[in-house]
Amino acid sequence: MRLKINGGISEYYAQTLCLLFFPGSKFSAKNEKHPDEPFAEITLTEDSENSIVTVYLSHLGKEATSTYAEPKSKYSSMERGANIACGKAFFEAGKSLRGISPQWGILTGIRPSKFIMDLMNLGNTRSQAVKILKEDFLVNPKKANIAADIACAEQHLIENMDKDSCSLYISIPFCPSRCHYCSFVSYSSPKLLSLIDDYLEKLCFDISETVDMINALGLKLSTIYIGGGTPTTLSEKQLNKLFSTILQKIDVTEIDEFTLEAGRPDTITPAKLAEAKNAGVTRVSINTQTFNDEVLEMIGRKHTSKDFYNAFEIARNSGIPNINTDLIAGLPGEGFQSFSYSIDKLIKLRPENITIHTLCIKNAADFSKIKSEIYKKNVRDVTKCVDYSQIAAKNAGYLPYYIYRQKNSVGNLENVGFALPGTIGKYNIYMMDEIQSIFSVGAGAVSKLVSSDKSKIQRIFEYKYPYEYLSDTEGQKRAEKRATIEKFYSEIRGT
Repeated sequence: MRLKINGGISEYYAQTLCLLFFPGSKFSAKNEKHPDEPFAEITLTEDSENSIVTVYLSHLGKEATSTYAEPKSKYSSMERGANIACGKAFFEAGKSLRGISPQWGILTGIRPSKFIMDLMNLGNTRSQAVKILKEDFLVNPKKANIAADIACAEQHLIENMDKDSCSLYISIPFCPSRCHYCSFVSYSSPKLLSLIDDYLEKLCFDISETVDMINALGLKLSTIYIGGGTPTTLSEKQLNKLFSTILQKIDVTEIDEFTLEAGRPDTITPAKLAEAKNAGVTRVSINTQTFNDEVLEMIGRKHTSKDFYNAFEIARNSGIPNINTDLIAGLPGEGFQSFSYSIDKLIKLRPENITIHTLCIKNAADFSKIKSEIYKKNVRDVTKCVDYSQIAAKNAGYLPYYIYRQKNSVGNLENVGFALPGTIGKYNIYMMDEIQSIFSVGAGAVSKLVSSDKSKIQRIFEYKYPYEYLSDTEGQKRAEKRATIEKFYSEIRGT
């Protein structure tokens, strides 16, 4: 896609608007027009009172133009007023040209519930915040209201949270195989899987040192999350080593939540989940993504729906009290009938948590070469699927409790977590809304340090790949991380 900007509109913001109507597009620097290539031209002008934006779009011989003026006095920031004008003009032109109305309007950012909370913290009521989303950002009323519902639920959790609490994330970046929509490029190769024992040795050392640091800082662990990858790629013996390290350093009876990702049903055994239960795990994720076996094969999953049912039964019989299951709306080969069948079947199983993701194909994924084709075919159908999932979950007694959006998801749609009353996944909220520090260990992990007043946030990135993580034999990265953490807490505490 070609994009031309005249005036002070952010290129990143303009590209985000383009992707609402031309999903999966890549942006070209070519000057010449091509009849099959979408083209957008954005022109910003200003007078004494208004920011005025004109958007011209063309694609496959069709054209559309829209102009919108936004009063400068309406916003404290001139840039925001110009962006609002740009967004509204682009929305109208895109709607005219493509015949679609993006459900989230022109709202950008991954955390719509946080945006609602920020509005309410400025003195707006819930209804006023919803009105702003609908009128200023053209958000569909259904989306504005689910974001507001989730914001209110999150606010209640935040108000009752210990200000010195924190969480621990443990990364197990290995999978038995790679799904075609995933960008975990080679973590499933035999060569990398052979690194697990060495990786686990170093990881356990880092867990011990990190917990010691948390204690020295006077912080209190509230949740532990073992994620990946697929942590149950580890053998029973390897899981035992990991859990033993955790239990040596942490009294898990004192924490609120202990989650183990067991995303692949083909990696789950009674013995592995018995290890988890004995270690104090209170929440486990078992993710089928769909109940359609043909689609499972198409996307590269190495299990069937029957395997999922068996894994779910193992989890239920293990005594772990909270089971989460994921589905993905928009998978290639799956339309509304198949997806609605999956959500209906899942609800009958009554997992405590259900997470509905919208398909998002990463650039390094196998499907990336056909991403544009997949997205073009799916937008309307996926919107219907996501809407149905939210209605079905609500009617079954599930409450939405966290929400986030990914750039380049089909239709710019959302991912929503639902929970039966009293079973919300707290770590998901803590991690997404940046309301407490998350100390992370392992390859690909990101620690997120958050001051108690939320005014200061700092991220610390680990090595991305397992072999890089293992290459730090002298512990230089660990020492730098420790120094950064100590400096951060020293500064915010004034010590």
